[in-house]
Amino acid sequence: MNLLDFEYLQNNLDTRSLYGSDSCIANLYLLQEKYNTWLKIHNNTLFRYYYGDENRSGYGFPIPLKKQVESQNQMLPQNDLSWLKSALDFIFEDAKAQGRKFSFCLITREQKELLDSCLSKYFKKSLSWKTNRDDCDYLYLQENLALLPGSNYQKKRNHVSRFNRIYGNDWEFKMFPQSDISKDIFYIAQKWYEEKNGDENPVLNLELQSVKLALENFEVLKIRGGVLYVKGIPAAMTLASPISDSVLDVIYEKAIEEFEKDGVYAVINQQFSKACSNFLYLNREEDMGVEGLRKAKLSYKPSIILEKFYGCLE
Repeated sequence: MNLLDFEYLQNNLDTRSLYGSDSCIANLYLLQEKYNTWLKIHNNTLFRYYYGDENRSGYGFPIPLKKQVESQNQMLPQNDLSWLKSALDFIFEDAKAQGRKFSFCLITREQKELLDSCLSKYFKKSLSWKTNRDDCDYLYLQENLALLPGSNYQKKRNHVSRFNRIYGNDWEFKMFPQSDISKDIFYIAQKWYEEKNGDENPVLNLELQSVKLALENFEVLKIRGGVLYVKGIPAAMTLASPISDSVLDVIYEKAIEEFEKDGVYAVINQQFSKACSNFLYLNREEDMGVEGLRKAKLSYKPSIILEKFYGCLE
């Protein structure tokens, strides 16, 4: 799929019930190569297949376009699963034609229940499911990240206070694309890449290229973000894109190493969250089983830890 296809999806995909980072349209475009994803629009439905390791191998949940949903609501009762049956018919045919297993990955609990019901009702089949804690998304109430209220966030407020004690008024936060700061965003991404010895890690190289793609195509992908400047120097950046009208996916958040100890991550997290008051939740994605990352994500007290399941036909 090319960029025009993703622009079409931005305007036409039914995203109302979506919370997972895997269904963020910008993510689908930017990470096609990193996660080796096959994408196809067929019969007013978006289909995905992931060629990853065990828990990231299989079809994603089929996502209908708005006109598919509108047609269904006019003709069928709300709990009718015939649209999903048609989607599964296509997946069965595609799996056979491509020599793929009939398997699913990155499936939420609600999507899992829909698949189980449909397969049982129409196909007399069932899936064997597993879950992996490493793939769970962390969702936070926007107002909690913006305000850091109560005793649960005392340590985070301390980090922000430390930053303010060190730098006083000698810092500022600018939003993208309201401010022309794309060069500064990429400067931070590239500096972070160098500090992490990115040349030795193909995954980090792909990620750096995806930041460039995000900035080049920010309008189509509905990218927004920001930069935190310290003494006029770009110190931290973030980029995000909507999953739905109520959920924003924070795709990138990076800081230059010399500022990390001063609380720069806590400050850019809070500043960007304050600027995103039109969203109910911010999805800060999974921890990938990295102990330090899990600890950091839990410390912000997620409102939802979104389970992801993967399953194969029994």
